[in-house]
Amino acid sequence: MNDEIITIHVHVEKPSRSKPGGVSVTGHYRVDEKFVVLCRPDGVPIEFKGKRFRGEFGTKSGELSEREMAGILTKEFRRELKRELRRSPHPPVTFFGGPITYPPGY
Repeated sequence: MNDEIITIHVHVEKPSRSKPGGVSVTGHYRVDEKFVVLCRPDGVPIEFKGKRFRGEFGTKSGELSEREMAGILTKEFRRELKRELRRSPHPPVTFFGGPITYPPGY
């Protein structure tokens, strides 16, 4: 098992007028034999709702490399988080979306 934590930047949205640089997310992974294991920056494997994000990569022609597999897992984890946020009964917290309440006397 390799304890080196590798950082990957994955593009999830192409550039547009509102986002000229597109949108990218950062993921962290480590290589465990021939598997890529998605983890936090401190090396703890990510487990979300009982699911671990782990995938096999290969070295032969036509097989996914470790970086490609890490990118796929990072996107999959992001989709799971977004799906869970949509299912949540609580609306997302917005700090700048409502009226400002001032104390009496202002």
